[in-house]
Amino acid sequence: MLSERLKNLRLAKGLTLQQVGDAFGISKASVSGWESGKSHPDHKKLEQLAELLNTSIEYLVSGTAGSLNATTSKVQIPFRSWDSLGLELNKSSAPSFVAPLHCTPGKNSFATRYPGSTDLNWQYGGIPAGSILIVDPDQIPGPLDTVLVQSIDGKVELAKFDQTPENKKLLILENSLEYKPLKLSTVEILGVALEWQLSGKIK
Repeated sequence: MLSERLKNLRLAKGLTLQQVGDAFGISKASVSGWESGKSHPDHKKLEQLAELLNTSIEYLVSGTAGSLNATTSKVQIPFRSWDSLGLELNKSSAPSFVAPLHCTPGKNSFATRYPGSTDLNWQYGGIPAGSILIVDPDQIPGPLDTVLVQSIDGKVELAKFDQTPENKKLLILENSLEYKPLKLSTVEILGVALEWQLSGKIK
């Protein structure tokens, strides 16, 4: 059903009802109505939803597996440990691979396992600790996108792009209680998180 696919894809992208509503200028109750099947998005909103959720209108409406390239082509992307992100890869070591479930990754995409916040008093609400993330380093981040960033000291963390009413991009660190904006000059963006999987086969 459309409602189930919308909810599953939204959760896979780590978005809240409010964030999707904000992207459309509607309330989170309206988005909840779509996901419960009480109402349906019009064709224009379906196009925007497909773009926001990295899928096709065909898949949203019919669930046809053929509309998801990653599913039918059995794409496999290399897995990198969280600690190796931002470092040069050892080409001699045999890589492990992960199959994306809900997105079409770019040619330089990779997978990693999110270890969770180091702050025991707080955990990122959108992506559970231990999830496998599919990350595309070539995608240009936009509003509501979750990104992996690396600070000058080498620490890798999750952050989320937001936009002010003046259309200025903000990068908000997601794994702290303070939600402080980051200066783009102080971090390197390693890629946009396309989806997360609570479990995944690595071989």
